Amino acid sequence: MKERKIVIATHGTLAEGFRSALKIIATDEGVETYCCYTTPDFNLDQTIQKIMDAYDEETQDLYVFTDLYGGSVNNGFVNALRNHQFHLITNTTLGVLIDFILTNPSQEEIETKLNSNDFKAVYCNTALVNIEGIEEDL
Repeated sequence: MKERKIVIATHGTLAEGFRSALKIIATDEGVETYCCYTTPDFNLDQTIQKIMDAYDEETQDLYVFTDLYGGSVNNGFVNALRNHQFHLITNTTLGVLIDFILTNPSQEEIETKLNSNDFKAVYCNTALVNIEGIEEDL
């Protein structure tokens, strides 16, 4: 079995926020974070190349989690898929990261989980009203 390498790359410092929460709830061991566009000299292409250069496709499975589908960070990694084999997951949430770290899912399990309702945003006001026994005047 290949070693699993986890990279979280986001706009701003969200990646470090995810890591901070992971450290408390699960673990941040082996998680690399990249806080993109936080300095004027940030270069996404160079950052991605650095990640790919440190990744050994023979012995590692690389999982990259980005924050926003269609955003510049995700699009940069989409371009990298042309030349490198790795797993790219976007619209990442803390729940997705915790589940991934704790369960070590296969590619098929990842796809099934992401297509389920388990990790989708929920508007709690309506959800709570629909639960029997909750007051309607929330």
